[in-house]
Amino acid sequence: MKLSCLFTSLFIFCSIAVLSQDKDSTYTSLNTVIVTGNKLLQKRIEAPIAISVISHQTIERANAARIDFLLNKVSGVYMPSIGGEQHMMSIRQPISLKGLYLYLEDGLPIRTSGLFSSNALIEINTSNINSIELIKGPASALYGAEAIGGVVNFISTPVPQKKLASISGQVNSTGLKKIEFQYGRPSPKGGWIINASSTDQKNGILEYSDYNKNAISIKKDFKFSKKLTGFQSLQYIHYFAQMTGSVDSIHFVNKDFSSLQSFTFRKLDVLRWRQNFKQDWNSNSTTQFNILYRNNTMDQNPTYSIASTLKANKFKGQINSNHFDAFVFDLQHQWNIPSLKSKLIIGGYWDITKQNLIAHYIDIIKDTLLNKYISYTRRLPDSLLTSYQTQINNKAVYINYLGTISNAIKFNMALRFDNFEYNFKNLLTSGTPSSKNNFSHWTPKLGFTYNKKQIGAYVNYSQGFVPPQITEIYNTVKVPYLLPQQFSNYEIGSWFQIQKMYGEISLYQLDGENEIISVRQPDGINLNQNSGSTKHIGIEYQLKYRLSTAIQLEWNGTNAKHTYEKTIIKGVTVDRNSMNAAPSFFSNASIYWKLTSRLNSSWEWQHQSKYFMDETNATKYPGFDLLHIKFNYTIGKNVIWLHILNATNAYYSTMATKNFSAKGSSAYSYYIGEPRTIAIGWKWSL
Repeated sequence: MKLSCLFTSLFIFCSIAVLSQDKDSTYTSLNTVIVTGNKLLQKRIEAPIAISVISHQTIERANAARIDFLLNKVSGVYMPSIGGEQHMMSIRQPISLKGLYLYLEDGLPIRTSGLFSSNALIEINTSNINSIELIKGPASALYGAEAIGGVVNFISTPVPQKKLASISGQVNSTGLKKIEFQYGRPSPKGGWIINASSTDQKNGILEYSDYNKNAISIKKDFKFSKKLTGFQSLQYIHYFAQMTGSVDSIHFVNKDFSSLQSFTFRKLDVLRWRQNFKQDWNSNSTTQFNILYRNNTMDQNPTYSIASTLKANKFKGQINSNHFDAFVFDLQHQWNIPSLKSKLIIGGYWDITKQNLIAHYIDIIKDTLLNKYISYTRRLPDSLLTSYQTQINNKAVYINYLGTISNAIKFNMALRFDNFEYNFKNLLTSGTPSSKNNFSHWTPKLGFTYNKKQIGAYVNYSQGFVPPQITEIYNTVKVPYLLPQQFSNYEIGSWFQIQKMYGEISLYQLDGENEIISVRQPDGINLNQNSGSTKHIGIEYQLKYRLSTAIQLEWNGTNAKHTYEKTIIKGVTVDRNSMNAAPSFFSNASIYWKLTSRLNSSWEWQHQSKYFMDETNATKYPGFDLLHIKFNYTIGKNVIWLHILNATNAYYSTMATKNFSAKGSSAYSYYIGEPRTIAIGWKWSL
């Protein structure tokens, strides 16, 4: 990583930034209040972590059809779309499907740890997002397992202080149609709000890539007394998508948008109910208690399970159904200690989840002339491939102390203990025997902040812990020997606000032990294995500048190096090699231009550098550059927008890999990015 080039770029940017810029509340200030740092309201500058906030104003102005259009604005974050809101993630890690990220809604995980889904953000109702907070780096000391690369916390729309209503709709040139509805009103005892959305896409750029999603969220505040308050929330999401999957090198080079698939799919039904209580005992003592219920069913005929056989026209695959019910109990108590200018937080967490998975083997026929999988049948009478039940118990306790050394220096230390118990029951006579597995870990965190006269800095040490996922260890076809993953993070950072400019910078080193990676096998199947150890070093930065009422500038970027340490893959030593799918440079720069009181425009450039597609570092993907141009026009209570996404019509892959031990075009895997897309939309608000 050439830091000299980085700082030269920073200097050039600062020189350019003397252009004019509007003062806007979307821009971070040193007084920004966050909730994700330690589960309570605190100023950004009091949190010794790298955290970014996507404000409500930014979300309103973006009118984004998907979550990735929002998250990709943040330094150090890349969320590649792989079709129909399906996605991968990269936060201080290579691009992958791995369970190294924790997704929260109002501070609680949307899924059970141990049942990570790489497509978990499908389970978020986009019309119910008020703001987003992202912690980059391990946060397991407060939030538990999977909080390794980062934590993404979606803050839901609050019950309004006055009656509100809105309806919006948008369509685009790749077949997407989306409608959103919102209605809320206060009451003397609390009030309520409802948010609903419906998304449908047909006849997109890729063959066999239709999907639809319907979501509704209802929230009710209540006030029993001045000291006892709380809320109830209910969410339901239904999702169905045709699974196109990736394409091989021949399809990609020839810009062939046809699909091998004709029957693969993913179907999801999600129900979440939550009851919150908050008791203010006095001005210095508060207790919060949450009860959360999750009901989740995913049915699929997945493309990633299709594998070759000895016959050219015969393949194998599976149809599976994964269901879980979860009850979560979350308790936290906070004491303010005025005499010490400090706070003490203690909490407990208990997740009880029952999971069932059943999978049937299927024989697949491929038409070699059409190059398409055309049909499948279950192998009768014995098509049952997998059938098991698992009960997961995750019990945790934690303590967090926020202390003051001086007016300028504060510290934050936390310690959490997690215990996972997997009670696995195989309902078949073959395969993995029924068993119990336990994984426990103490996770510490210590950080210091310094703030004086609009300039601040922090240092931070934190650890992360991830037990193997249920699907990683209880695989009745091939059972990998997996150890828990552990990560140690060392980090320093700084921020400043000088009149019309705000900036942040963070430098980190994240060391992973027993990290689980996915390796493509010769038959096309991906299997998991511990990679020995890995090292992740990077620098993240953002600059925001404002001057007048015309132009605003923002630049976010990250330079990183991800390497294997003491790692052997398929008998090949890859020590000190760069990890595959690990770009060394991401950047996002945007200009916001207020042309008139009614009309504004934004221009956004997104850059991704080249990276190695395979673990042996023999093949590279060149990266890409995208330009998005947006116009918003406000008239009365209406907003009309025109978005030109990928305005230069760049041809690119959102993620590309290669199986280094295989030959031929099928060894390559490309997820084709969306071409130039024209989107128009309208929103009416009361």
